[in-house]
Amino acid sequence: MAMHKLLTASLMFPALVGLVSGCSDSGSSSSSTVSVYVQAGQEDINHAIVRSAAITEAGWPNEDAEGRLVRSEYVTDEEGAVKAVISTGELQLFEVVGREADAVTATVATTVRCQWVGGCAAGAFAADMAQTDNLGWRSVAYDLNKNERIRVTPLTDLAAQLAFDYVYNESADAGATGVPNVPDVPDVAVGWVETGYYSAFSVEQAISQVSRVFGISNVQTTEPADLTQINEWRKADAAKAADSIRYGALLAAWAHRAENYTPLVTGVDFTHAVAADFSANKGQMMQQGGTQTLNLTALYTDAIANLQALNVTDATLQGYIAGVVSGLQADIDAFAADTLTAEVPDTLQSLFGQSEYDDFVLGIKRTKAFVGVLRNYSETFFEDGYKAEIDQYVDLLKKIGDEHAANLDLILDAYRETAELYQETYLAGGANVCASTALYPWVTSCTYSNGTMTLNSGKIIVSQAVADVNTTDADDNPTSSNAIDILIRGTYEQGTLRFVVDNVYEDDNAANDILSASGVRVYFTTPVSELADPAGNEILAYEMRWSDFSLYDTSRVGGAEEAEVTGSYRIFFRGVKDPQDSNSERRFNIDTVVLNGRISDKVGDDNEQDVDYSSLYVAATSTNAAQHYPEKEFASFNGFFTPNPVFAKGSIQNDLVSYATGEQTIGGQNVQYLDFYVPLGESQRFRFYPTVRREDTNDSDRDGDITELVSTHDLEICELNDSGSGWAVSSCQPKQRLYAERDLQLAINDLWEAGVFSRVEIPGRGVYFVTWPTNTADSNGCLTLAPLAETGMPMSGELYEPMVLGLNAVRVTGEVRLNDQPRTLLDVLLNAPDADRYKLTAALSHDYSGLTSSDVYLGTGSALDRIVLSFDTDSTFKTTGSVAVYKDGVALTLEDGTTTTLDSELTAYLQQNYNLAPLPYKYITGADGKYDLCVLENVSEVTDSTVLSDAVFTLNFRDVVYGRIRQENGIWLIRYIDGSWEML
Repeated sequence: MAMHKLLTASLMFPALVGLVSGCSDSGSSSSSTVSVYVQAGQEDINHAIVRSAAITEAGWPNEDAEGRLVRSEYVTDEEGAVKAVISTGELQLFEVVGREADAVTATVATTVRCQWVGGCAAGAFAADMAQTDNLGWRSVAYDLNKNERIRVTPLTDLAAQLAFDYVYNESADAGATGVPNVPDVPDVAVGWVETGYYSAFSVEQAISQVSRVFGISNVQTTEPADLTQINEWRKADAAKAADSIRYGALLAAWAHRAENYTPLVTGVDFTHAVAADFSANKGQMMQQGGTQTLNLTALYTDAIANLQALNVTDATLQGYIAGVVSGLQADIDAFAADTLTAEVPDTLQSLFGQSEYDDFVLGIKRTKAFVGVLRNYSETFFEDGYKAEIDQYVDLLKKIGDEHAANLDLILDAYRETAELYQETYLAGGANVCASTALYPWVTSCTYSNGTMTLNSGKIIVSQAVADVNTTDADDNPTSSNAIDILIRGTYEQGTLRFVVDNVYEDDNAANDILSASGVRVYFTTPVSELADPAGNEILAYEMRWSDFSLYDTSRVGGAEEAEVTGSYRIFFRGVKDPQDSNSERRFNIDTVVLNGRISDKVGDDNEQDVDYSSLYVAATSTNAAQHYPEKEFASFNGFFTPNPVFAKGSIQNDLVSYATGEQTIGGQNVQYLDFYVPLGESQRFRFYPTVRREDTNDSDRDGDITELVSTHDLEICELNDSGSGWAVSSCQPKQRLYAERDLQLAINDLWEAGVFSRVEIPGRGVYFVTWPTNTADSNGCLTLAPLAETGMPMSGELYEPMVLGLNAVRVTGEVRLNDQPRTLLDVLLNAPDADRYKLTAALSHDYSGLTSSDVYLGTGSALDRIVLSFDTDSTFKTTGSVAVYKDGVALTLEDGTTTTLDSELTAYLQQNYNLAPLPYKYITGADGKYDLCVLENVSEVTDSTVLSDAVFTLNFRDVVYGRIRQENGIWLIRYIDGSWEML
């Protein structure tokens, strides 16, 4: 898909400068931490897991590449409470999930108290029932204080969903801010405005909205009464008791309906079905009747019936309950059929207070003003005069480069051919005569004597020396090694382009030892003291080295366009044979490239007379350089991400894998194993040792007891080799301890789910998919591996991911310094194992006084302009990224004409879920309360129809989310949190 296409270096600079809004990482700003109390249900949920996850500055829950919450986990006590550590001043998500009892790991089941007087499906009134379903409730809170206590209930889950989907707009918007109305783009009236992100404002508004709809003072802070301990409320304040009893009664009725609910959609339980309706209704509930999952009349009727069934003798408490019943009945009497409620949340001013509300309003105004500043940012990023000067400078360098591209290619060919000619001459032996130069038209003369070759009347000198490849030992002048340097120094010329190369010498004196050689380094299989015949000592690698070079146009020396490139450069070609054919010819992949250069406006001045100059550092390493078998002898730069056509995608390899199960005795223990045979790849034996009861020193069930006994078994993975007479174990990895009883079929299934047996990498070819037989999908749609026979028939595999030469890491750092002008720095870091999966970080800094380093260098200073781009497609389910623009001390003109000056940073965050059909797998909450991989499709690949026009960006100004950017009716719009909008 379009967003997966690799950004090339030629597009990088204009792409950065032309962006209207900007990026940084998606982590939260630095803050201190506090401990808070989180209480689940009616203080009646024991041994449940509470997940705690931050909401990022993008307004989304912090998730890993697989879509799982990046979380801390806690286990509730008998009152349903945990004490969690969170960051202050931030949004935090809490989620409660259940787990089943497991005697093997001494895990105690999650229990929920039956609050229905007539009894529940799994127990009588007041009984603690084991329960894992009908949980998964969420609660999102903002800026919690030390030891503050919040609740996680079905009603806070409704608020969490609403807060993500919408924010409430308190005033009508008659059109776009500063932009004429656009046809087909609706204006925004008072009411709930779609967002797709959390903000402090939407979170507090949603809590207020749910509280008003259900008649609770605050669903996140009010304590819901435990109806099985109703007598505890007889001495409470009347208003507080009524609030808590009503809350408890509604939750009891909710649980009663939940356990009798038949899901209409697989995996969507009662609470989440109601939450979906509630959000679709923009924060309203059906009052009476209708076809939605729940209406208030039904819920309130159940709550009344349950309260009236309570056995209460205390007169005060009877009065409290009667008051709650009366209130619920009054609500029912006022409800209308097939009609939604019409509640609105408290105002932001009342929710946050005047000061924080004023900050909110001012923040929106500043965000809009800064967006206005950025609209012409490609022209205003650089100050007046500088842009024209740097454009002229860049155009000059491009002009010179374009003029001499062909000449440089010829010089590179000549340099490589120099090494070839020397090697041919030396290996010919005998007389001091050069080998034939007929194939080298650039050679005008050649002499050879005593191992030294002189070309073109002394302009180029070639010799050889033993390469010091072990730089860590004390011997700087070895007499033999696995590499020989063909030393090349001198001058090459093509047209008016001159290339001068030399070694680097001790004290910069050619009479001294060579510290770094220039030429071509040849790596041999066995140690040598001189160049060897490849027929008897195979060449394993080549390295072209320019330890000290200069490149310039002689016709421009002394003129206005004088320029010189100096520095060092090396490129390493790694030899590789077809991993599946030891008799194949050795071909050479680009393994490593390093350039450390300087572009000066004076030739040969040792940097003392420069007026305009720039520095450039490039370092790159390849992936699969030791395994990918290229199409031709020497891979080229345009060969990256291109598979060898001999191994085409979709090709079938018969008899790719097979397996066998068995048992063996090791150290007196009966060990079960699975042998996984991959003749073309890595064959392994998976050993499963017998179950052993051990103390739970790692507290695997997080109950605080590290002395209880739990069942464990060890897994050992060993390498198998075929010696010709059969498969045998050659080596084993350290054992892994698993907290479970040994179950061969279950263990093999877990490995299959993880792709160990179905996605098989073959060296030199790529990744094949093997289709294993599976059972019918379960109620969650999850597939499991069918029971295995002791020995399986060979299975074929389909090549779905051919191996390519990718980029493991590319770092490009360039700095430009023009006369009496601020500095400009571009720093780029790229990781791209293939063309569709990459991680990119790039920063453009201007007018900086200092640098900080994270992934890339970032400029700092009082006059700074900076753009930072990040983009990550290396995920199964989504693309993430951000673009951040920072201006120091920018003057912002607000809507009322007033001007304010402040440091400003605007960040647009991207998180685009792929449109996959079918979804290959998902994560569910397993029986142990942990994320469990669920395979949905037993296929190699799925169709991805994701398009850029579906992308949504959230807009963060100075660490607060104020809006979103997305395409509506073909137009990219910014919709702010106050309901106003403008075209991007």
